[in-house]
Parts: sequence; C-alpha cells; structure tokens
Amino acid sequence: MRRPSALRRQTSAEGVGHVGNVVGKRVRELRLRRALTLQELHERIRHESGFVISQPTLTRIEKQERSVYDFEVVALARALRADARWLLGMIDELAEPPEVASEQ
Repeated sequence: MRRPSALRRQTSAEGVGHVGNVVGKRVRELRLRRALTLQELHERIRHESGFVISQPTLTRIEKQERSVYDFEVVALARALRADARWLLGMIDELAEPPEVASEQ
C-alpha cells in the first residue's frame, strides 16, 4: 500500500489547474533548446552524475507529473549544462556556459 506523499501534485483550492514542479517545464525547455532526445538526456545524466533517471521518469518530470529530488536537480543541471537555480525558478536569466554558447 502506498503512503500519501507531500510530493504529489497539488491542486488549487478552487480546483482550477494544478501547481506542478517548476523544474519539469524548464528541463523540457532546455532539453529542446539543446536538441537532446530523452534518451540522450538519460545517457548524459548517467554518464555525468552516475544516477539513472529513466526515460519514462524524465517524461513524467517534464509533464510536471512527478516531483524532483534535490540530487536529481543537480544531475539534471549538470547534464543540461545549466545553473540549478534557473531550473528551480530562482533566477530568470540562464547564462550559457562557453562550450554551449559556441555550439549554437
């Protein structure tokens, strides 16, 4: 039996819309900007951080159906070569690292 989790998607008091994770929307935005497939992102995460975040899990994160743990935010930031603060919505401007800026 699954226990209730504080990490599950929350709904507003009026029942209109939902409050999903900020990270998911930004992961998708940056993955597409970097022209990465879910498979390529999965491989980058595994290679650069040693964590396994499966393609179905990445999809659920991007669709804001799954919350993201702190160590996953770090792994995603490394794989996407992004500032974790941007993924978390703490800053609005994403400074491109030199190697990414030269690729575009």
